[in-house]
Amino acid sequence: MNFPILIMLPPHGSSRCEAFVSEGRLRAAEDLIERLRSLPQVESIFAVYGDSETEQRFSTHNITTIKINVQPFHFGRALAEAVEEIGSKTLAYFGGGSAPLMTQDRLEVTFTQVQLAEGPFALVNNYHSTDWMIINRVKPLQDYAHRLPSDNSLGWVMHHDAGLRVDSLDPDAGTRMDIDTPMDLLMLRGHTGLGQRLRSFLRDAPEESTAKLTAIKDVLCTPASNIMLIGRVPAYTLLQLEKSTQSWTRIYAEERGMVASQRVARGEVQSLMTILYEELGPQRLIDQLASLSDGVFWDTRVWMAANRLWPPNHDRFALDLGWIEEIQQKKLRALAEVIASAPIPILSGGHSVVAGGLCALLDSIPTIRSPSS
Repeated sequence: MNFPILIMLPPHGSSRCEAFVSEGRLRAAEDLIERLRSLPQVESIFAVYGDSETEQRFSTHNITTIKINVQPFHFGRALAEAVEEIGSKTLAYFGGGSAPLMTQDRLEVTFTQVQLAEGPFALVNNYHSTDWMIINRVKPLQDYAHRLPSDNSLGWVMHHDAGLRVDSLDPDAGTRMDIDTPMDLLMLRGHTGLGQRLRSFLRDAPEESTAKLTAIKDVLCTPASNIMLIGRVPAYTLLQLEKSTQSWTRIYAEERGMVASQRVARGEVQSLMTILYEELGPQRLIDQLASLSDGVFWDTRVWMAANRLWPPNHDRFALDLGWIEEIQQKKLRALAEVIASAPIPILSGGHSVVAGGLCALLDSIPTIRSPSS
Protein backbone atom coordinates (compact mmCIF):
# COMPACT_ATOMS: atom_id res chain seq x y z
CA MET A 1 0.00 0.00 0.00
CA ASN A 2 1.48 3.30 -1.15
CA PHE A 3 0.18 6.83 -0.65
CA PRO A 4 -0.25 9.88 -2.83
CA ILE A 5 0.76 13.03 -0.95
CA LEU A 6 -1.50 16.06 -0.96
CA ILE A 7 0.06 19.30 0.29
CA MET A 8 -2.23 22.31 0.61
CA LEU A 9 -0.32 25.51 -0.02
CA PRO A 10 -1.43 28.91 1.28
CA PRO A 11 -1.94 31.90 -1.01
CA HIS A 12 0.33 34.89 -0.58
CA GLY A 13 -1.29 37.55 1.58
CA SER A 14 -1.49 41.18 0.60
CA SER A 15 0.13 42.62 3.73
CA ARG A 16 3.76 42.55 4.84
CA CYS A 17 3.11 40.29 7.83
CA GLU A 18 0.98 37.87 5.78
CA ALA A 19 3.71 37.65 3.14
CA PHE A 20 6.25 36.78 5.88
CA VAL A 21 4.13 33.86 7.11
CA SER A 22 3.28 32.68 3.59
CA GLU A 23 6.91 32.61 2.53
CA GLY A 24 7.87 30.69 5.67
CA ARG A 25 5.18 28.10 5.00
CA LEU A 26 6.26 27.71 1.39
CA ARG A 27 9.88 27.18 2.45
CA ALA A 28 8.71 24.57 4.97
CA ALA A 29 6.63 22.86 2.26
CA GLU A 30 9.64 22.70 -0.05
CA ASP A 31 11.72 21.10 2.70
CA LEU A 32 8.90 18.62 3.41
CA ILE A 33 8.62 17.64 -0.27
CA GLU A 34 12.32 16.85 -0.28
CA ARG A 35 11.93 14.53 2.73
CA LEU A 36 8.80 12.83 1.41
CA ARG A 37 10.30 12.13 -2.00
CA SER A 38 12.82 9.74 -0.52
CA LEU A 39 10.23 7.59 1.31
CA PRO A 40 9.43 4.16 -0.19
CA GLN A 41 5.71 4.52 0.69
CA VAL A 42 5.24 7.71 -1.31
CA GLU A 43 3.54 7.18 -4.66
CA SER A 44 3.27 10.74 -5.99
CA ILE A 45 3.07 14.30 -4.70
CA PHE A 46 0.32 16.82 -5.45
CA ALA A 47 0.24 20.47 -4.42
CA VAL A 48 -3.08 22.26 -4.04
CA TYR A 49 -2.65 25.98 -4.67
CA GLY A 50 -4.78 29.11 -4.71
CA ASP A 51 -2.77 31.59 -6.78
CA SER A 52 -0.65 31.59 -9.93
CA GLU A 53 2.48 32.70 -8.08
CA THR A 54 2.43 29.57 -5.91
CA GLU A 55 1.71 27.37 -8.94
CA GLN A 56 4.71 28.72 -10.84
CA ARG A 57 6.99 28.25 -7.88
CA PHE A 58 6.06 24.62 -7.25
CA SER A 59 5.98 23.63 -10.90
CA THR A 60 9.79 23.66 -10.68
CA HIS A 61 9.67 20.87 -8.07
CA ASN A 62 8.40 18.31 -10.60
CA ILE A 63 5.12 17.70 -8.76
CA THR A 64 1.52 17.84 -9.96
CA THR A 65 -0.35 21.03 -9.06
CA ILE A 66 -4.11 21.22 -8.50
CA LYS A 67 -6.00 24.50 -8.68
CA ILE A 68 -8.55 25.17 -5.92
CA ASN A 69 -11.94 25.89 -7.49
CA VAL A 70 -14.02 26.10 -4.30
CA GLN A 71 -15.29 29.66 -3.76
CA PRO A 72 -15.62 30.83 -1.10
CA PHE A 73 -12.88 28.61 0.21
CA HIS A 74 -14.00 25.65 2.33
CA PHE A 75 -11.28 23.23 3.39
CA GLY A 76 -13.36 20.03 3.30
CA ARG A 77 -14.84 20.69 -0.13
CA ALA A 78 -11.45 21.71 -1.52
CA LEU A 79 -9.96 18.51 -0.08
CA ALA A 80 -12.76 16.37 -1.54
CA GLU A 81 -12.28 17.98 -4.94
CA ALA A 82 -8.56 17.25 -4.87
CA VAL A 83 -9.15 13.65 -3.71
CA GLU A 84 -11.53 13.14 -6.62
CA GLU A 85 -8.89 14.39 -9.05
CA ILE A 86 -6.15 12.21 -7.57
CA GLY A 87 -8.35 9.12 -7.75
CA SER A 88 -6.65 7.08 -5.02
CA LYS A 89 -8.11 5.02 -2.17
CA THR A 90 -5.38 6.16 0.25
CA LEU A 91 -4.00 9.59 1.05
CA ALA A 92 -1.49 11.52 3.10
CA TYR A 93 -2.58 15.12 3.64
CA PHE A 94 -0.21 17.83 4.88
CA GLY A 95 -0.79 21.51 5.45
CA GLY A 96 1.98 23.58 3.86
CA GLY A 97 3.64 24.47 7.17
CA SER A 98 2.51 21.45 9.15
CA ALA A 99 5.65 19.33 9.61
CA PRO A 100 8.78 21.52 9.66
CA LEU A 101 10.45 19.34 12.33
CA MET A 102 9.37 15.86 11.19
CA THR A 103 12.47 13.99 10.11
CA GLN A 104 12.60 11.57 7.21
CA ASP A 105 12.98 8.61 9.58
CA ARG A 106 9.95 9.58 11.68
CA LEU A 107 7.85 10.11 8.58
CA GLU A 108 8.74 6.66 7.30
CA VAL A 109 7.71 5.07 10.60
CA THR A 110 4.31 6.80 10.54
CA PHE A 111 3.59 5.67 6.98
CA THR A 112 4.52 2.10 7.90
CA GLN A 113 2.10 2.19 10.84
CA VAL A 114 -0.79 3.05 8.51
CA GLN A 115 0.33 0.45 5.95
CA LEU A 116 0.15 -2.27 8.58
CA ALA A 117 -3.21 -1.22 10.07
CA GLU A 118 -6.23 -3.50 9.71
CA GLY A 119 -9.52 -1.91 8.75
CA PRO A 120 -10.28 1.79 8.19
CA PHE A 121 -7.60 3.78 10.00
CA ALA A 122 -6.10 7.25 10.14
CA LEU A 123 -2.98 8.51 11.87
CA VAL A 124 -2.86 12.20 12.74
CA ASN A 125 -0.26 14.44 14.29
CA ASN A 126 -2.82 15.88 16.72
CA TYR A 127 -6.31 14.53 17.37
CA HIS A 128 -7.76 17.78 18.76
CA SER A 129 -6.14 20.10 16.21
CA THR A 130 -5.00 18.16 13.16
CA ASP A 131 -2.37 19.58 10.80
CA TRP A 132 -1.58 16.41 8.85
CA MET A 133 -3.14 12.98 8.39
CA ILE A 134 -2.29 9.64 6.77
CA ILE A 135 -5.42 7.62 5.99
CA ASN A 136 -6.01 4.25 4.34
CA ARG A 137 -9.60 5.01 3.21
CA VAL A 138 -10.39 8.30 1.46
CA LYS A 139 -14.16 7.86 1.09
CA PRO A 140 -14.92 9.22 4.60
CA LEU A 141 -13.04 12.41 3.66
CA GLN A 142 -15.42 12.84 0.74
CA ASP A 143 -18.56 11.83 2.68
CA TYR A 144 -17.88 14.25 5.53
CA ALA A 145 -16.30 17.10 3.60
CA HIS A 146 -19.09 19.45 4.72
CA ARG A 147 -18.01 18.91 8.36
CA LEU A 148 -14.47 20.15 7.71
CA PRO A 149 -14.29 23.94 7.65
CA SER A 150 -10.57 23.61 8.37
CA ASP A 151 -8.01 20.83 8.72
CA ASN A 152 -8.10 21.23 12.51
CA SER A 153 -11.24 19.07 12.58
CA LEU A 154 -9.86 16.17 10.53
CA GLY A 155 -9.04 13.79 13.40
CA TRP A 156 -12.16 14.66 15.37
CA VAL A 157 -14.56 14.27 12.43
CA MET A 158 -12.98 11.08 11.07
CA HIS A 159 -13.42 9.48 14.48
CA HIS A 160 -16.65 10.96 15.87
CA ASP A 161 -18.61 11.30 12.64
CA ALA A 162 -17.10 8.79 10.21
CA GLY A 163 -16.37 6.13 12.84
CA LEU A 164 -12.77 5.45 11.83
CA ARG A 165 -10.12 4.36 14.26
CA VAL A 166 -7.91 7.41 14.64
CA ASP A 167 -4.58 7.42 16.45
CA SER A 168 -2.54 10.48 17.36
CA LEU A 169 1.24 10.61 17.62
CA ASP A 170 2.92 11.32 20.94
CA PRO A 171 3.30 15.07 21.50
CA ASP A 172 6.62 16.80 20.95
CA ALA A 173 8.00 19.60 18.79
CA GLY A 174 8.14 17.33 15.74
CA THR A 175 4.51 16.22 15.84
CA ARG A 176 2.91 19.39 17.16
CA MET A 177 4.81 22.17 15.38
CA ASP A 178 2.73 23.86 12.69
CA ILE A 179 3.32 27.22 11.05
CA ASP A 180 0.16 29.30 11.29
CA THR A 181 1.37 32.63 12.65
CA PRO A 182 4.49 34.82 12.61
CA MET A 183 5.36 33.74 16.14
CA ASP A 184 5.38 30.09 15.05
CA LEU A 185 8.10 30.96 12.56
CA LEU A 186 10.11 33.03 15.01
CA MET A 187 10.02 30.28 17.64
CA LEU A 188 11.63 27.92 15.13
CA ARG A 189 14.75 30.08 14.74
CA GLY A 190 17.84 28.23 15.84
CA HIS A 191 16.26 24.76 15.86
CA THR A 192 18.67 22.16 14.50
CA GLY A 193 15.88 20.10 12.91
CA LEU A 194 14.90 22.68 10.30
CA GLY A 195 15.29 22.05 6.60
CA GLN A 196 17.82 24.11 4.70
CA ARG A 197 15.29 26.38 2.94
CA LEU A 198 13.39 27.40 6.05
CA ARG A 199 16.57 27.80 8.09
CA SER A 200 17.97 30.18 5.48
CA PHE A 201 14.75 32.20 5.40
CA LEU A 202 14.63 32.65 9.18
CA ARG A 203 18.14 34.05 9.32
CA ASP A 204 16.66 37.25 7.90
CA ALA A 205 13.63 37.46 10.20
CA PRO A 206 12.68 41.04 11.25
CA GLU A 207 15.07 42.09 14.01
CA GLU A 208 12.44 44.16 15.84
CA SER A 209 10.30 41.03 16.16
CA THR A 210 13.05 38.77 17.47
CA ALA A 211 14.12 40.97 20.40
CA LYS A 212 11.18 39.85 22.53
CA LEU A 213 11.94 36.23 21.70
CA THR A 214 15.52 36.70 22.86
CA ALA A 215 14.26 38.23 26.11
CA ILE A 216 11.90 35.37 26.89
CA LYS A 217 14.61 32.81 26.10
CA ASP A 218 16.70 34.56 28.74
CA VAL A 219 13.83 34.18 31.22
CA LEU A 220 13.52 30.47 30.41
CA CYS A 221 17.24 30.01 31.05
CA THR A 222 17.12 31.70 34.46
CA PRO A 223 16.48 29.41 37.47
CA ALA A 224 13.43 30.24 39.62
CA SER A 225 11.92 32.50 36.96
CA ASN A 226 8.14 32.67 36.68
CA ILE A 227 6.54 31.69 33.37
CA MET A 228 2.87 32.14 32.54
CA LEU A 229 0.98 30.18 29.86
CA ILE A 230 -2.45 31.39 28.71
CA GLY A 231 -4.85 29.71 26.32
CA ARG A 232 -5.17 26.21 24.88
CA VAL A 233 -2.32 24.78 26.94
CA PRO A 234 -1.83 20.99 26.62
CA ALA A 235 -0.44 18.91 29.48
CA TYR A 236 2.67 17.95 27.53
CA THR A 237 3.83 21.58 27.45
CA LEU A 238 4.11 21.68 31.23
CA LEU A 239 6.03 18.39 31.19
CA GLN A 240 8.46 19.81 28.64
CA LEU A 241 8.91 23.00 30.66
CA GLU A 242 9.68 21.02 33.81
CA LYS A 243 12.14 18.88 31.90
CA SER A 244 13.94 21.74 30.14
CA THR A 245 13.90 24.62 32.64
CA GLN A 246 14.11 25.45 36.32
CA SER A 247 11.18 27.88 36.21
CA TRP A 248 7.92 28.11 38.10
CA THR A 249 4.87 27.98 35.88
CA ARG A 250 1.40 29.50 36.08
CA ILE A 251 -1.13 28.06 33.63
CA TYR A 252 -4.53 29.44 32.60
CA ALA A 253 -5.73 26.71 30.26
CA GLU A 254 -9.05 27.12 28.48
CA GLU A 255 -10.94 26.20 25.32
CA ARG A 256 -8.78 23.35 24.03
CA GLY A 257 -10.31 21.94 20.84
CA MET A 258 -12.40 25.05 20.24
CA VAL A 259 -11.79 24.94 16.47
CA ALA A 260 -11.99 21.17 15.95
CA SER A 261 -15.25 20.95 17.92
CA GLN A 262 -16.55 24.02 16.02
CA ARG A 263 -17.32 25.95 19.21
CA VAL A 264 -15.69 28.94 17.50
CA ALA A 265 -18.02 28.64 14.51
CA ARG A 266 -21.05 28.39 16.82
CA GLY A 267 -19.95 31.36 18.95
CA GLU A 268 -19.70 29.30 22.13
CA VAL A 269 -16.17 30.15 23.25
CA GLN A 270 -15.81 31.57 26.77
CA SER A 271 -12.65 32.90 28.37
CA LEU A 272 -11.58 34.01 31.84
CA MET A 273 -8.98 36.29 30.25
CA THR A 274 -11.71 38.03 28.27
CA ILE A 275 -13.70 38.64 31.44
CA LEU A 276 -10.61 40.06 33.17
CA TYR A 277 -9.83 42.23 30.15
CA GLU A 278 -13.32 43.74 30.24
CA GLU A 279 -13.28 44.30 33.99
CA LEU A 280 -9.73 45.62 34.33
CA GLY A 281 -9.09 47.17 30.95
CA PRO A 282 -6.03 46.35 28.82
CA GLN A 283 -3.41 48.26 30.83
CA ARG A 284 -4.39 46.93 34.26
CA LEU A 285 -4.64 43.39 32.89
CA ILE A 286 -1.10 43.52 31.51
CA ASP A 287 0.12 45.09 34.76
CA GLN A 288 -1.36 42.15 36.67
CA LEU A 289 0.28 39.61 34.35
CA ALA A 290 3.61 41.39 34.80
CA SER A 291 3.24 41.35 38.58
CA LEU A 292 2.79 37.57 38.54
CA SER A 293 5.39 36.50 36.00
CA ASP A 294 8.67 37.23 34.27
CA GLY A 295 7.43 36.19 30.83
CA VAL A 296 4.13 35.23 29.19
CA PHE A 297 3.18 32.92 26.32
CA TRP A 298 -0.34 33.96 25.31
CA ASP A 299 -2.57 32.12 22.86
CA THR A 300 -4.62 35.24 22.08
CA ARG A 301 -6.97 33.46 19.68
CA VAL A 302 -9.07 32.26 22.62
CA TRP A 303 -9.43 35.88 23.77
CA MET A 304 -10.44 36.88 20.24
CA ALA A 305 -12.97 34.06 19.85
CA ALA A 306 -14.57 34.80 23.23
CA ASN A 307 -14.90 38.43 22.15
CA ARG A 308 -16.66 37.23 18.96
CA LEU A 309 -13.74 39.02 17.38
CA TRP A 310 -11.86 37.36 14.53
CA PRO A 311 -9.93 40.04 12.66
CA PRO A 312 -8.35 39.34 9.26
CA ASN A 313 -4.92 37.75 9.10
CA HIS A 314 -3.05 41.01 8.69
CA ASP A 315 -4.41 42.35 12.00
CA ARG A 316 -3.81 39.14 13.95
CA PHE A 317 -0.31 38.71 12.55
CA ALA A 318 0.57 42.36 13.19
CA LEU A 319 -0.45 41.84 16.84
CA ASP A 320 1.96 38.90 17.10
CA LEU A 321 4.80 40.84 15.52
CA GLY A 322 4.15 44.02 17.51
CA TRP A 323 3.61 46.06 14.35
CA ILE A 324 1.05 48.31 16.00
CA GLU A 325 0.77 50.84 13.20
CA GLU A 326 -0.50 48.11 10.84
CA ILE A 327 -3.42 47.01 13.06
CA GLN A 328 -6.78 48.40 12.00
CA GLN A 329 -9.14 46.80 14.53
CA LYS A 330 -9.31 49.18 17.54
CA LYS A 331 -9.64 46.62 20.32
CA LEU A 332 -6.77 44.56 18.92
CA ARG A 333 -4.61 47.66 18.55
CA ALA A 334 -5.24 48.60 22.18
CA LEU A 335 -4.08 45.16 23.29
CA ALA A 336 -1.02 45.34 21.05
CA GLU A 337 -0.02 48.70 22.54
CA VAL A 338 -0.04 47.48 26.14
CA ILE A 339 1.74 44.24 25.23
CA ALA A 340 4.46 46.22 23.46
CA SER A 341 4.98 48.49 26.46
CA ALA A 342 4.85 45.71 29.08
CA PRO A 343 7.86 45.47 31.44
CA ILE A 344 8.12 41.73 30.69
CA PRO A 345 8.26 39.86 27.37
CA ILE A 346 4.80 38.69 26.25
CA LEU A 347 4.66 36.43 23.20
CA SER A 348 1.33 36.58 21.39
CA GLY A 349 0.28 33.93 18.90
CA GLY A 350 -2.08 31.08 18.14
CA HIS A 351 -2.28 27.64 19.69
CA SER A 352 1.32 26.77 18.87
CA VAL A 353 2.70 29.53 21.10
CA VAL A 354 1.71 27.41 24.13
CA ALA A 355 2.15 24.03 22.43
CA GLY A 356 4.38 22.91 19.54
CA GLY A 357 6.07 26.28 19.12
CA LEU A 358 7.02 26.44 22.78
CA CYS A 359 8.38 22.88 22.61
CA ALA A 360 10.47 23.87 19.59
CA LEU A 361 11.75 26.91 21.47
CA LEU A 362 12.68 24.77 24.47
CA ASP A 363 14.59 22.41 22.17
CA SER A 364 16.82 25.26 21.06
CA ILE A 365 17.50 27.20 24.28
CA PRO A 366 21.01 27.13 25.74
CA THR A 367 22.02 25.35 28.89
CA ILE A 368 20.22 26.53 32.03
CA ARG A 369 22.29 29.01 33.97
CA SER A 370 23.25 28.27 37.55
CA PRO A 371 21.94 30.62 40.29
CA SER A 372 25.46 32.02 40.79
CA SER A 373 25.93 33.08 37.14
